[in-house]
Amino acid sequence: MTDTTQEAALAASVGAALALGVILPSSNRVVERATEARLAGLPAIACYARVPYGAMLKGEAYDDAVFLTAADLLADAGVAALCWNATRGAALGFAPDEHLCATVTRRTGLPMVTTALAARARITLAGYRRLGLVVQGGPEEAELVGARFAEAGIAIGSACPLGITENRLAAEVSPSRLEGAVREVAIGADAVLIWSTNLPGWRLPAALDGVPILDATSLGTEALLEAAGLPNNHGAGSSR
Repeated sequence: MTDTTQEAALAASVGAALALGVILPSSNRVVERATEARLAGLPAIACYARVPYGAMLKGEAYDDAVFLTAADLLADAGVAALCWNATRGAALGFAPDEHLCATVTRRTGLPMVTTALAARARITLAGYRRLGLVVQGGPEEAELVGARFAEAGIAIGSACPLGITENRLAAEVSPSRLEGAVREVAIGADAVLIWSTNLPGWRLPAALDGVPILDATSLGTEALLEAAGLPNNHGAGSSR
């Protein structure tokens, strides 16, 4: 049993809440809402740290200093694990997320996960061969994200770019509009990936017309729960 698993078991046995650390972009309005909904009824609480949306990158890599500061602050709260709940990693090609997790863990001693790495692992484990894709930006974003997933051996079929360029405004997309986008790309897909943690995909059902919906924010949260040794809903057909 790992140290974090033992801590989770102890927290559950005494009724204490295990603290989980969530790092999110400064302009995000969804991650906290979705995380609180997921943790309802679990012996856990979330602690949050934001990093500047426009300053979190250095060229094609993350600015480690920004994330190490956020991780240090969350470590002060005694969190059991950390999650970078944002989708930037896929656009960068996944390797920067791997580097970020290793760097933060070396610094803090805490396990760290990211939404991008969680999505790659979940899709691979489930054996989905062809995904529908919904992104908040334009066709260029859809093309880039699709290409990055293809490099990881994950095929993207139809894509629906919502054309939203201001990150915070993605949170205002209605569930009905998002559901329409999902249905648009679900035809012929094994699952549909909603690829933005600022889109309210967590409000949609786990599947539409039998096609699983993989919500980015939920994927990150489930990976965080697993890293902390807490139960999650990691089934082959659900991202909740």
